[in-house]
Amino acid sequence: MNNKDEILDHGQDYDGIKEYDNPLPRWFLLMFYCSIVFAFLYMGYYTAKTRAIAQATGKGAALAWSGARLAAEIRVAEGERGEFVPPQGDALTQFLKTPANISRGEALFKANCVACHGEQAQGLIGPNLNDRFWIHGGAPEKVLHSIAAGWPEKGMPGWELSLGPEKVHWLAAYVTSLKGRSVEGAKEPQGVEE
Repeated sequence: MNNKDEILDHGQDYDGIKEYDNPLPRWFLLMFYCSIVFAFLYMGYYTAKTRAIAQATGKGAALAWSGARLAAEIRVAEGERGEFVPPQGDALTQFLKTPANISRGEALFKANCVACHGEQAQGLIGPNLNDRFWIHGGAPEKVLHSIAAGWPEKGMPGWELSLGPEKVHWLAAYVTSLKGRSVEGAKEPQGVEE
């Protein structure tokens, strides 16, 4: 019997299954050893390249080549995006009345709010947003606060963390544009009339 046909004896019988002592195929071993050599060459090449770039730019070995590229791309993206500065006072009123902001808010409302407030904001689980009655106040600042912070004890989540301040302002623009509408099948008024 040659080495290929030698049966290993483990001392127990496992459902009649026999294990042969077969070596791994040479092609498999060759690929395995080549991948190890390739990994060391790859690591050495990029480590040396990173050090060379870091020394050439004077930023030290801590700043990796790919990290420098990522940092540059982030700076460019942040510059293009710009930061949203929440409007105050008259600027807030103007922001909330801008048709583009209202339509953006409507799209966000349909994506996030219809489950509780209904397709036409007529009120389901949440209150009717079309009438002039408000539970937590209908002034623009109060509406913004209600959307941003939510009312967790009443089941309303705060949206500022998930949507961001600009989208919260768009939602507020849409919600404040709904005041005074008459919608069929609307929920009974809740809160104080404003």
